[in-house]
Amino acid sequence: MRLAAMLPAEHNEPGANLALGWLVLATAAVAASSLFAILIVMARVPGLGALFPGNEFYRVALTLHVDLSQWVWFMAFAATLWSLAARNRPAAWHWLALVLAALGAVMMAVSPALGAIRPLMSNYVPVLDSPWFLAGLGVYGLAVLLVALAVVREAGAGAIRRVVSADSLPELTDLGLWLAALVVLTALAVLMATWLLMPDGLAGLAFFETLFWGAGHIWQFCLTTLMLIAWIGLSAAQIRLPACRWLRILIVAGAVPALLAPLLLLYGPTSPEHFTAFTRLMQWTSWQIPLGLGGVLLLRHWRARIRPATGLSLSMLLLVCGVILGALIDGQTTLVTAHYHGTIGAVTLSFMGLTYGVLSRLGCAMPARGSIDWQLRLYGNGILMMMAGLAGAGLMGAPRKMAGNVGIEFSVETLSRMVLGLGGTLATIGILMFLVLVLRQLWPGVSLRVLRHG
Repeated sequence: MRLAAMLPAEHNEPGANLALGWLVLATAAVAASSLFAILIVMARVPGLGALFPGNEFYRVALTLHVDLSQWVWFMAFAATLWSLAARNRPAAWHWLALVLAALGAVMMAVSPALGAIRPLMSNYVPVLDSPWFLAGLGVYGLAVLLVALAVVREAGAGAIRRVVSADSLPELTDLGLWLAALVVLTALAVLMATWLLMPDGLAGLAFFETLFWGAGHIWQFCLTTLMLIAWIGLSAAQIRLPACRWLRILIVAGAVPALLAPLLLLYGPTSPEHFTAFTRLMQWTSWQIPLGLGGVLLLRHWRARIRPATGLSLSMLLLVCGVILGALIDGQTTLVTAHYHGTIGAVTLSFMGLTYGVLSRLGCAMPARGSIDWQLRLYGNGILMMMAGLAGAGLMGAPRKMAGNVGIEFSVETLSRMVLGLGGTLATIGILMFLVLVLRQLWPGVSLRVLRHG
């Protein structure tokens, strides 16, 4: 996809070097998370799971995989887009945010080797009860805070104008990126408020589950907003889009529930009503706008008789499957895991598809179209197979967040886990191919900039 359809050329130059740094961090996070993903997949395959040292090992690998592949990768890629859209040259504290983010990510990744650890599988942000990990998580969070504040500060009053009058694709993109940054700040504010309102004596898993519950639900709206921007960008390279005012209404409507969500803190962070309210927020407001926009974009492709880009069509398919599986959840089984692999996989695919357009905006060559399609299909279809395997095991009652080696005897759950293993292998190959395609194009650009400014 050509990002020029989204960001005019004059937006690219000021923050190009900073965006390059964030994109390198994002791809490095994906690389590290893929190593842990390989271990996770192997630990869940019948027969192979017995070779690993128990459920504690599985939980450590799962924690690092989730945090690197979501919190680090997603926010680093968001920072890439925010940097590209900047109108002013980055100040020193913008670069400080990138350094802090890289430091925080490294601290989290190496924390298992630096002392005793205990995995705490809290939702949204699982943690290792390790000073190094928790410090790294805090440092990375500070970096995200600085970047999001920069986006909101630079937009100023012009952002409010775009809410009611954005009438071009670049303005629409600026609006979506601003809303995503605003949602991130809202999530961080809720995180801080939850910490301040936390009753004494709450510790361990209960503490982190409560701490991240509200903020994690809000943060998902940042991801869906960025996914909508990616979908629009991928479509804009192929077809004529609907009137911008309708797209503007959808993007704003998709972010508004998150911006109002801090009101739910009135229930108290440890009350049953608090947990239920944020669950209902996701159920009733998070998926309708993306599915609606996806339907509109697919209809436009159908009328133009143009096949949607691979990243776009597979991303939409994963989201639909994830929503359907979410409606079937009844308890803490791997059906929950199947659901969020669909929704998170949809975001990841849209970001992967957009990354190839970002490369061209950074002065790097794009990989061959055939290679891009193969990579996206491997990852997307691998995730679909993983979802099928997780859903099958979940319907048989397999618990989530457990290694679950069930032996090699034939059963529906065993077959499901074999499908999960095959799908995980394909998805991992897709991730590794993504890394090769992107880093191969990034390396000359990074080297040239180092030589030019060194």
